[in-house]
Amino acid sequence: MEKKYTDFMDEISSDELYEGLLAYGLFAEKLPPLFTSVSFFHYCKTVSAPFAAVWNDYITFRVMRNISIPRLMGIPNPFKYQELCSLLRDNWNELRTHFHAQTDGQSYRVSRIHIRKKHNEKRIFEMNYSNWRTDGNPELDLLMHDQRTSRFIAQADISTCFPSIYTHSIPWALVGKKRAKKTSRDDSCWYNKIDQACSAMRNGETHGLLIGPHTSNLLSEIILTVVDKKLYDKGYRYTRNIDDYDCYVGSHDEAQRFLQDLEQALREFDLPLNHRKTKIIELPIGIEKNWKHQLSDLPKIGTSGMVEYPQVNTFIDTALSLATETGDFAIINYAIKKLKGAQLSDNGKKLAAKRFMHMAALYPYLLHLMEEYVFTPYEVNTSDIKSLSEIIYYDAVKLNNYESLCYAIYFAIRFDFTLEKFENDYHNALDYVIKSGDCLLLTTTWVYFMKQNHWNRRASRVKPLHEAAKNLKNTDMDRYWLFCYEALSQGNLSDRWKAMKKAGVSFIRKEIIDGTTTANTDIE
Repeated sequence: MEKKYTDFMDEISSDELYEGLLAYGLFAEKLPPLFTSVSFFHYCKTVSAPFAAVWNDYITFRVMRNISIPRLMGIPNPFKYQELCSLLRDNWNELRTHFHAQTDGQSYRVSRIHIRKKHNEKRIFEMNYSNWRTDGNPELDLLMHDQRTSRFIAQADISTCFPSIYTHSIPWALVGKKRAKKTSRDDSCWYNKIDQACSAMRNGETHGLLIGPHTSNLLSEIILTVVDKKLYDKGYRYTRNIDDYDCYVGSHDEAQRFLQDLEQALREFDLPLNHRKTKIIELPIGIEKNWKHQLSDLPKIGTSGMVEYPQVNTFIDTALSLATETGDFAIINYAIKKLKGAQLSDNGKKLAAKRFMHMAALYPYLLHLMEEYVFTPYEVNTSDIKSLSEIIYYDAVKLNNYESLCYAIYFAIRFDFTLEKFENDYHNALDYVIKSGDCLLLTTTWVYFMKQNHWNRRASRVKPLHEAAKNLKNTDMDRYWLFCYEALSQGNLSDRWKAMKKAGVSFIRKEIIDGTTTANTDIE
């Protein structure tokens, strides 16, 4: 039986919410899995006084989407992020009451992607869920509902959803716009504190939530569940995935009315509808996208009881052909993840690894899938990972693709090899990294050199990065805090950064740190 929205919320205690958001929700999943805030979470439990109440800027980075358009994401100042997480924890009962009020009368769960407690995990949010036992498939029921037959689907989404969210609209959603405006200057109100923490995390800006931190999903749900209730109470039946809507209606006119009512409901929170992506589709069509149907029965199992080389090849060819025909390269993501769950023969594994690695070289947005879905399950040789990384590095430098560069360097760190193109001209390579002004590239490069075993070589190569970190600490600490904090010793840091460094906190995964000499290293 499908669980209700608030069943998921009620399963999470306030302390679990705090830990899930702070320890596992600071860094976006699209980043190389080099970073963690678990150590910071444990440190926060030892600090009795609150952190300084100031505005802070944030780290920005770009990730390539499967539509070949970059998305700007953010990593907030950790102290400001902790403040927001603690406010959400301390007011979790009020927030759950809000979600109950907005969703309890609904016969199915409109919102499909939201925080939830996960089995044997402390992380409470991810973008994709696939447990049909708890999530169900309401689309089937919506084809025929309330004694009506659905003849059309109206599709829509919010234009740049998170960046468009007005932080003052969070209190509007929680207590109503009239009360929120009447008490807007009352800093003791819990909902105003959340509003203020959101804007303080963006240097005082009131427009926009950062894309990346898991708190942004919870905050957007506060608003969008109110919109859901308005539309549901008008009789519309639809599903929502973050900000993507699929509404099942009986006529073309009703589809147009839904789009108009959706736009009006969003406008109450100053959110714009993306008219370029609105469309009305006549039924019947496949409940899932047609390409999923074409891939659902693939790959075929061979006579050996395993998926053999030819079947793997056919599956990948089919996925690639569908992606090319439709222009929807999310199909490749789906194929990579689906094939991991199949039992492949040794030759099938080799083929899958080579073809997916080739695709990653062509389509860098696939790089974040490589370690979990290709390198590890197919036991890819380090030499092959190195070859891929060298290609990625070469292409990324030509295109100034800092995201891909970070992955090439991360793979070298993770699988313990050197990048020849980096090593052969490291003076120019270091100069390129420093001039890039990209915080994550600077940090990843620093970890790469700190992993090198030869002390003299390591010291000479880290020194320029160390000098860059000292300069940035004095001029732009907020937008480079991760690099400055990790690269500098406590003697070069001050105030709360110095105290945290003295306590041994790092935002680099421990298994990575164990291979470096990060603790209080000061290379003059």
